[in-house]
Amino acid sequence: MEEFKDYSEEINRRIEEIQTKVLSGEIILLDTELVPIFENLKNTLNTGNLNKYSSVYKNAFQLLIQKFEDLKALINNIDRKEGFLKFLRSNPDDSEINELLSGCWLKPFNIESLSFSFLNTAKERLDIKRGYPIAIEQIEKIEVKDTFLLEISEQKFSEKMSEFYNRIKNQLPCGFEDIFESEQDQIKIYENFVYLLHLLQLGKIKYQKETDFLYI
Repeated sequence: MEEFKDYSEEINRRIEEIQTKVLSGEIILLDTELVPIFENLKNTLNTGNLNKYSSVYKNAFQLLIQKFEDLKALINNIDRKEGFLKFLRSNPDDSEINELLSGCWLKPFNIESLSFSFLNTAKERLDIKRGYPIAIEQIEKIEVKDTFLLEISEQKFSEKMSEFYNRIKNQLPCGFEDIFESEQDQIKIYENFVYLLHLLQLGKIKYQKETDFLYI
């Protein structure tokens, strides 16, 4: 009975080696000869190794397709370069040059909720230079009743929370983030978020976790 030799792993290693060197920049695929790989596949293919060789053929053809894509890109690049040189030799006026280059600039992205003024203010608060050494001292423990992060009286806080509730109740039910959609001031967003937490705690507003919706 004839014994069929299997060279699929050896050929696959050669394909992977080429791919690795191309990715690392060690070689250029356009300068790499792929014919020996296909010759080797053709000469060693038989009915005994057909199943294994199918995947090797696929990998080899992917490498060949990439080489064709690189060749196409090179040809297009040459055409563009020749076209640009021809354009410059025609002595174009300023308006023509401006029209050509106007699409080359990328517009910077802008996130309104992270405006420059807000980020600059945050930076200034974090970048306060202290002109004195930090001293650690033991202080007298005092009891603080119902302290709150916002420096406003309890009465004023309740009034503002009620104003916030009256302002949004007709908007409910709605998504959690929709409550803050129209507000750009980060400090105001934080303040309204605190009001919303208190309203949830008081039960005046309810929250459904599964749908991320607020409702009365």
